Amino acid sequence: MASEIENKYAVPTDFSVDDRLAVDGLRLGEPQRHELSAIYYDTSDLRLAADNVALRRRTGGHDAGWHVKRYRAAGERDEVQLPIGRGGAIPAAVNAEVRAVSRGETLRPAVRMTTQRTEWPLLAEDGTVLALVADDDVSTDVIADPAAAQRWRELEVELVAGDRALLRAVDKRLRKAGAARSADPAKIVRALDGRWPDRPAPAGPPGSAAAVVGDYMRAQRDAIVEYDPKVRRDEPDAVHKMRVATRRLRSTMKSYRPLWDRAATDHLRTELKWLADVLGKVRDAEVMAARLDRELGELPPEQVVGPVADRLTGGLRAQAIKDHRTLVSALNGRRYAALLDELDALLAAAPTKQGLRPAKKYVPRRVRRTVGKVEKLLDTAEHASSGGPPLPGVVDRDTALHEARKAAKQARYAAEAAVPVGGAGATALASAMEELQELLGDHHDSVVTRRLLRTAGMQAHGAGENGFTYGMLSAAEAASAQHLEAGLPSARKALRRKKAVGWLTR
Repeated sequence: MASEIENKYAVPTDFSVDDRLAVDGLRLGEPQRHELSAIYYDTSDLRLAADNVALRRRTGGHDAGWHVKRYRAAGERDEVQLPIGRGGAIPAAVNAEVRAVSRGETLRPAVRMTTQRTEWPLLAEDGTVLALVADDDVSTDVIADPAAAQRWRELEVELVAGDRALLRAVDKRLRKAGAARSADPAKIVRALDGRWPDRPAPAGPPGSAAAVVGDYMRAQRDAIVEYDPKVRRDEPDAVHKMRVATRRLRSTMKSYRPLWDRAATDHLRTELKWLADVLGKVRDAEVMAARLDRELGELPPEQVVGPVADRLTGGLRAQAIKDHRTLVSALNGRRYAALLDELDALLAAAPTKQGLRPAKKYVPRRVRRTVGKVEKLLDTAEHASSGGPPLPGVVDRDTALHEARKAAKQARYAAEAAVPVGGAGATALASAMEELQELLGDHHDSVVTRRLLRTAGMQAHGAGENGFTYGMLSAAEAASAQHLEAGLPSARKALRRKKAVGWLTR
């Protein structure tokens, strides 16, 4: 996937591209001419366009193939290019790129576009191409409405090896020469002639609790859709990012439950838990394998006795590959598509009376509840037994710390959603909760790793192998857990600082 930055311009009919557009001694190279033919695809209700996504099959030029474009800020987009393939059908790999948006609905031709392009490279002194300047004569047809045919001329300046300063300098020259920045971020927007859907407005009036929290939830929804194709491609950290967005959504619905219909949010939270669990099976195996690889690498060679790596990390990585196939199957299923439909419906739904309340008054109260829960669980952990059977009526320390970790995560996400009203205080609280969450997360990982090591060690013993290395690793994990527990008081102190929690009592 490539990120692209470009500016588009409307130009008068007599506009000419020449060396006036070069800046700071740069020069225009020899022009090349291309005829580009493209068909843009979408669902019948333009679902891709509604998510600022364009899918096209282009022939001609230097980048013929299938292109998936995701438009972000003005002039910025991410693009994935895939081979054309055989026949006229959309390849499976292309469908996978947009499935989180199309939800499996049929993709059909929406716009036919022909572009007569003259393109100049903007060159540095050493011949490096810093940008491309394209003069395009564009003709379009909306396939469902022949009367909507259009033709226009526009200029594009796309960065290659240059920076934004260069783009600004060229922009200044173009404006002075009579060009005007285009109102449309992409040709397909203009081609659809007003049919390009607007992004949904947040539910609730500006400044309401539902509007503020809804913006945060929509950002997580967009993250799920963004990382979906990356998860399918098995890109590094993609599963983790998508899982975090899923958890943020589920946790925020719990913290701010009164803002929307409870039955709807409760059902959606159940579905989000299902998705997080499917993602988690892949992620947890990857993390555990990397952790054990690192710890084995830190041991002196003479302390690694027997086929420890094969037994520990080999099986985990094999399981992660199997679980990834299961994950992709789930992402192709109806349950996942229904979850996304349900999420979109909730974000567009009218909020409750609570949701209409001013965010400045309502949101801090909800955050305060989550912080209080963390403190209570940490107190429980502090007085819980450590090791051995739990005392009557008291959970063991490891369990109490794990529950505190989950509560800290919820409080962190609640504070993140509150940043528009809590400002620096909410940011500081989220940061302190993140620090606590990571400390407790490392502690929980140590607990889980020791369990795995005990099971693997017993299996190794049963197979006639030496269990020495498993004991060494387990001892190191126990020492790590003790070290992490020793850091709890300072983490709690950071959490109680006035900078982090003062805004909650205003």
